[in-house]
Amino acid sequence: MPSIGFLLNAAVKATAILAAVWLLTLTMRRRSAAARYFTWTCALGALLAVPAISPLLPQWNLAVKAPALAPAARAVSMVEAAPEAALERAGNMPPARTTRPIPWPVLVWLAGVIVALARIGVGHLRLARSLRRAREVRASEWIAARHAAAGSIGLRRMVKLRRSAEIDVPLTGGVYTPFVVLPEASEEWDAERRRIVLLHELTHARRRDPLLWLVARVAVALYWFHPLAWLAAARFRREQERSCDDAVVRAGTEQSDYAKHLVDLARAVAHTGSYAAALGMAATSDLEQRVRALLDARRNRNGLSRRVCGAAVAAVVAAVLPLAALHGQASQTGASLSGTVYDASGAVVPHILIILRNNTDRQDAARANAAGEYSFSVPAGSYTLEIRAPGFAEFRKAVVLPAARMNIVLDLGQVSEAVEVVGKAARPQETGTPHRIRVGGMVQATKLVTMTKPGYPPGAEAAGIEGTVLLRAVISIKGDLLGLSVINQAVDGELANAAMDAVKQWHYDPTLLNGEPVEVVTTIAVTFRLER
Repeated sequence: MPSIGFLLNAAVKATAILAAVWLLTLTMRRRSAAARYFTWTCALGALLAVPAISPLLPQWNLAVKAPALAPAARAVSMVEAAPEAALERAGNMPPARTTRPIPWPVLVWLAGVIVALARIGVGHLRLARSLRRAREVRASEWIAARHAAAGSIGLRRMVKLRRSAEIDVPLTGGVYTPFVVLPEASEEWDAERRRIVLLHELTHARRRDPLLWLVARVAVALYWFHPLAWLAAARFRREQERSCDDAVVRAGTEQSDYAKHLVDLARAVAHTGSYAAALGMAATSDLEQRVRALLDARRNRNGLSRRVCGAAVAAVVAAVLPLAALHGQASQTGASLSGTVYDASGAVVPHILIILRNNTDRQDAARANAAGEYSFSVPAGSYTLEIRAPGFAEFRKAVVLPAARMNIVLDLGQVSEAVEVVGKAARPQETGTPHRIRVGGMVQATKLVTMTKPGYPPGAEAAGIEGTVLLRAVISIKGDLLGLSVINQAVDGELANAAMDAVKQWHYDPTLLNGEPVEVVTTIAVTFRLER
């Protein structure tokens, strides 16, 4: 599931791509429709490629560093048992993961994508069902016209012709195997109209336009919230038809005759857009502009050679790869969260440790001051606020930043008692060889034996920098710390180094499981506070 940061990065990159292509096409007014169609095709393809390849490329992060966060007090060690840690060394230790709710912006985006993709799927199902009821065209005049049109445009594969009473104008469809569907009225067409219609529809088939139209619609489905994506798809579709019209003219059709046939076909349209999965020849939404373009004798109608297309694709790849590798990282001052921690009676809870986690396992910590007040300054995004304190119930709440203030009320922990009543059972009859049963469940918690207190770094102290450093390590079976590392990113570097230098000298009595020492994971919060 993508995070909010991933969606924001994708939206920013999509804006950059579409805006650049929009400006580029404004300079291409004298170029052919085929060139503009190819440009929009590359743009919509890039919209799909950039987020897909972005996780696979080395990241180029743009970040602004900010001072660490909240008031602090003293060092504290929190130890959590991890039975799997006994099987893995510190270097291979995976970070602890918790189940977090999906942020509501991601849910809204996902709902829109599902609706858009469902519409695409329904359109293709309708087209497939209609195609099963269509009859294959076997008339000799149509077969001869198909062979002649295919030869004039260089189409080598066979495209089936079908006739259906459910459509008004010729359609070209088929993602893998293109086909042309003709209306019932096509039985009365003369040779010239048959030739023009087949030239137009077989050009779509030769260029695999139905597949490219599906790619464009999927791109719009993923970026349904972006107005430029819808405008790009509309321009793509317009240039797709105009470039196909130019191909018919290049094949030897008189421009005025072609425009007349196009208008006549458009008059028969009763249900515009009834089959969005296919490409209709005489769509009425852009008919006037198409006719004007056809009758413009000065218009550039040239196609694109394979060499030009290959060079353009190489240029697009060269531009897209750096953009996909670029990851914008919000400034640490981009969002803030603050508030006061209270107990159930309304009194403040001082010096309590608060953990803020995001969906990428980033952790930040703050310790409330004597008045129970806390504050965070972190990048905007989706987080989970957690508090675990003796005597209180565990507190966990999802928050989406930026936010201003959130007060926390801690409930008291539940109290439970267990009573075991033991009676005498009848002694079972021994029927076999007795065997020993290994009894476990005896855990003796670790204990901090030697602690070196961190010193306040002079540079941070002079600069007035405070903060809480979260460290993670493994307490070995000998009581030493293995794989010590800093797990919150926003903390000041001097504070982190001072905490690391001191904590790595700590020594514990190891945890005992059934009398045997085992490794456990520990999280250590070292807080630096300046007295005022």
